[in-house]
Amino acid sequence: MSPQYHNTPCRKRCFIISLLLFSLLCGSLFADETASSSVDERFKRGVAHFNRKEYEASIELFRGALGKTPDDRRVRYFLALAYFLAGFEENALFELDTLVKSGGPDAVLENLVSYLYKKQFLLGGGRTDEGYAVGMAIKGNPLGKYVLSRVTGIDVDRSGDVYACGFGSKLALKISSEGKPLFSFTSPKIRHGRLYDIVAGGPVGDSVVYISDYTNDTIYKFTSEGEYLGSIGSSGLSEGSLYGPTSLALDGDGNLYVIDSGNMRVQKFSPEGRLLLVFGREGEKEGDFIHPCGIAIDAWGSIYVSDREKKTIYRYDRSGNFLSLLGGKTLFGPYGLSCTDDNRLLVCDDSRILSFDITHSVWREVQTGKKLGRVMDVKIDSLGQLYACDFENDEVVQFIPKSEKYRNLNILLNRVDTSNYPTVVYYTTVLSADGLPLSGLGPSHFLCRIGGGVVGRIDLSYTSVRDSRTTILVIVDKSLSMRGYEQDIGRFMRGFLGGLDPADEVSVIGFDNTTRILSPFTSSRITSANAITDPVYGEGRAFDRALRMGIDLLNKEFYKKAVVFVTDGSLGKDSFLTYSFEACKNYAANNGIPVYVLSFGGKNEAMLDYLARSTGGRFYDVIHSNEAPYLYDTIKSYRSPEYVIYFSDVYDEKLQGLYIDAEIEVDYSGRIGKNRLGFIYP
Repeated sequence: MSPQYHNTPCRKRCFIISLLLFSLLCGSLFADETASSSVDERFKRGVAHFNRKEYEASIELFRGALGKTPDDRRVRYFLALAYFLAGFEENALFELDTLVKSGGPDAVLENLVSYLYKKQFLLGGGRTDEGYAVGMAIKGNPLGKYVLSRVTGIDVDRSGDVYACGFGSKLALKISSEGKPLFSFTSPKIRHGRLYDIVAGGPVGDSVVYISDYTNDTIYKFTSEGEYLGSIGSSGLSEGSLYGPTSLALDGDGNLYVIDSGNMRVQKFSPEGRLLLVFGREGEKEGDFIHPCGIAIDAWGSIYVSDREKKTIYRYDRSGNFLSLLGGKTLFGPYGLSCTDDNRLLVCDDSRILSFDITHSVWREVQTGKKLGRVMDVKIDSLGQLYACDFENDEVVQFIPKSEKYRNLNILLNRVDTSNYPTVVYYTTVLSADGLPLSGLGPSHFLCRIGGGVVGRIDLSYTSVRDSRTTILVIVDKSLSMRGYEQDIGRFMRGFLGGLDPADEVSVIGFDNTTRILSPFTSSRITSANAITDPVYGEGRAFDRALRMGIDLLNKEFYKKAVVFVTDGSLGKDSFLTYSFEACKNYAANNGIPVYVLSFGGKNEAMLDYLARSTGGRFYDVIHSNEAPYLYDTIKSYRSPEYVIYFSDVYDEKLQGLYIDAEIEVDYSGRIGKNRLGFIYP
């Protein structure tokens, strides 16, 4: 799985020169040491453990090396990163603060410290709403050679390009991130009417664009480059037919949801256009529709539908069953809806935009700093920039968070893999200033350096390879109280295992006051099921050691990872005796491993719910919730913020055993982030 590339002819020469001059680089964290100096054996071994994700072993070695040379900034930097990735964030902050106070200005260090403090604030439920400032206003009438009037639907892709539908001008456009029109979506095969909404996405990134034609009762399907692919639906009342389709939404699997306004219902189609689900009807009761307008799907598959006439928003499960209405706020007339990566629902409500925190059920009004007419649709991009279409003023407005205008990205170079040298792999996490994952970046966004020399060509394709399979670690509470749920657990988990893709692998850990591996990673569903239902129970609930062991095992695996914790929803006095709750939670979160909690006892322990949410997972009350059967769909939809960046170096045996600096820089839409690490030359 290692691509072989040859860099430019000057590559090796630049590399060696950079080593000789490394100690002269102004402002470098390690400016007091040259790469060719002798390296303490404990530090070398620590780096090797670190880059194999054996963080606790590396911590002991770095501490030993620091005891010998307490002023060695390089060792202290590695110690701080090892503490962070092992989940001990307070220790990491102490070491980073020490580096900042004892050295000159260093943007990488200062950014890391700022990120860690902000991360603790955000995970604690804090959020500041400093409002937005206008970044760009795209006037539609005219827009270059086009007229985009009465804009009703918009979307924005991962590259920052904007998609817009002009209901008045019967036009759908793709617009560059600079606000320039690129092309209109049209084809000689269709004669479209009034176009209402547009969404870009699909199961393979932003490869597909859907456009609803209100007049002709159909949905058009294009590539993101404007090639017409076909249509979904035709005029009629039967299921699968449409009558006045308006708002559209996509879920994590690329399924399309359509507000079929004339038929007072929602219809769901697969990426191939196959009808999957129909729900909703006209009526005055809760969950019924009078004027359905907007639709959005959250990260867990819940469906939100706005009804302008009823002045309310309904929430349904992924099967279309009515769950609740969103109370706590008087709405004037809600139209478009969209969900954000940080679990907020954005609501277009007449001339204002509202934000509903899905996790905490808190409403806020978004302060845009601009008077809007009628807002029909709203979207937010991966940088937190908000886009709204103003129906009355024929424009699409971009709003930039005030605090974001001068902030850059958070980049974490997690490790450098040189086990197959001269192939080198940088495992790199890319986050927004608020710690949200930035997915969909391409090679042009990255600049890699090794030993100070710029890498000529990189390959990101193995990021997709990693996400093509799932490695699941099931942790089963085997304390005595769990014996009563054995049959329920066996029934549910056999169904879960049976739904996995054939290539997925599962390992099982059981724990009471001891922790044991009941089954290694295997694709045998029978082996995994038998391990989960192993009838041996005991005293105690040492969950901390079980979770740490599980993450240790997952850290050795390549493919997408997840922890599934089978419990009755309770914790014991001994659940966090060896490791604190914070250290366990951070260990999972900082290594990009979501924890999904399955409670079979009807109990909702707040700490377990928080553990799931803060790692990107979810808490399920299996007995009382109808969402648990969709656990695997949720696991598959998780997007890791870590990129797998491959490139090929030129081997030079004269460098063997030396410490080599590794650096990475990311530039995305004018926001820049940097980080550095290193490795011992093999």
